[in-house]
Amino acid sequence: VPRVIGTQSVTMKESEDVMGWEFTSDGFRVIFSRDIPSIISGWLKEQVDQFLEQQGYSAEDLSVFLAHPGGKKVIDAYIESLSLQEDQLFSSKEVLKQHGNMSSATVLYVIKHYLEHQSAEAGDMG
Repeated sequence: VPRVIGTQSVTMKESEDVMGWEFTSDGFRVIFSRDIPSIISGWLKEQVDQFLEQQGYSAEDLSVFLAHPGGKKVIDAYIESLSLQEDQLFSSKEVLKQHGNMSSATVLYVIKHYLEHQSAEAGDMG
């Protein structure tokens, strides 16, 4: 059973135009900035690195990275900026392929997929 060894929550200032919902007279309109991959490469990478360092780890210590897939460009940005291998994002890629982007709930499907389809060794970090 996985064990949580640390948590962190951060917000990105002035990011209202990055993703969210716009309320229009026709209903809801989703907002997804084309800058999301570059935000992952810059802002998110820094947050992940700081969090891992506070826990005494680095990205090289991770055997898996369970992330909201967003889309192919988002997954590619995780791989490139965090120096991950394709298989470390296997569950994120599979959920994206099977279900697409289901908004915030998508990451819960990624965790479920990992727990049901991949095996971890004692001491594996993710």
